[in-house]
Amino acid sequence: MVTSGLRIGTPALAARGFGRDDFVSVADLIAQALVAPADADTSGLAAQVRVLADKYPLYPGL
Repeated sequence: MVTSGLRIGTPALAARGFGRDDFVSVADLIAQALVAPADADTSGLAAQVRVLADKYPLYPGL
């Protein structure tokens, strides 16, 4: 068997409260990161990830 690819644990995101639109955003961010040249400045993507992650904190209230 040859394995390759990327597996993403969506149950963890759902447990944090991510909804349909959030999953679309996650998919878009992943796609943008995958097509970006190796030497690209990805700080904008990182900022978008932070905004999305902050919207659904892992431990609310901390």
